[in-house]
Amino acid sequence: MDDEYNIKINNEEGYSPEAIANFERSVEEFAETLLEIKPEHANIAVFRSLKMTVNGRPRRIGEFGNVDSPDDPMKIELMIYNKENIPDILEFIKNNGFPAKNEEGSQFIHVRVPKPSRMQLEEIGDDINRRTNAASSKLLKSKTNTSLRIRAAMEKEFIDQRIAGLATKKIDSNLERCTKEIRIMGLMTRKKILGSFFKSVERDDPELLKIIAKRVKLETQKIENEQQIRIQNEALDIKDSENKIADQEQPTLSAS
Repeated sequence: MDDEYNIKINNEEGYSPEAIANFERSVEEFAETLLEIKPEHANIAVFRSLKMTVNGRPRRIGEFGNVDSPDDPMKIELMIYNKENIPDILEFIKNNGFPAKNEEGSQFIHVRVPKPSRMQLEEIGDDINRRTNAASSKLLKSKTNTSLRIRAAMEKEFIDQRIAGLATKKIDSNLERCTKEIRIMGLMTRKKILGSFFKSVERDDPELLKIIAKRVKLETQKIENEQQIRIQNEALDIKDSENKIADQEQPTLSAS
């Protein structure tokens, strides 16, 4: 009888573990996308969207080559696919007020740019909000799909209502946990990008900011404790070394 009960529990666990794994995978994927977002992307986006007229037709600079900022957020690097377009693009950039240069024979145009404006940073912040909401919706969709499978399994009597309830409870609990984690990561990134321009826009931002502040405090304390332990260990190592040297010198003094 106990074996049959355990088999039923294991069958139930086939739903919630799969859903939880999907939740956590979505959280990891979201974290990876946030790593790609940087303040300098604001200037990159501006340059990609700049339009110049070629043969009577407006075209974006991004169509003529790759726009990047590999070394310095204050420096934009354009790699133009066709060198014949370089003189026109160079002149266009300079006419728009940006210092730019191109070394003879090179495909690259190097441009000095100012720090991103508040409006540009807020556009990145809005994009982070959209990504955060999309990631949260993805979790909810995953939960809905699993709930439909559980309902179908109940209708076909593969599992009973009690087991379905246990699975649903686990799924709901982890959905809430992972959704909050996504919201926190998105908020932390938006706060970092906007800096002094940051302001709360979502209803739960104040509550999540308290959690973030607590995490930062705990992380700071952890780093300080680790540094203190390292200093103490180094001091002990130095003392041990001094004691060993003293022990080695003692027989020599006794012999003389």
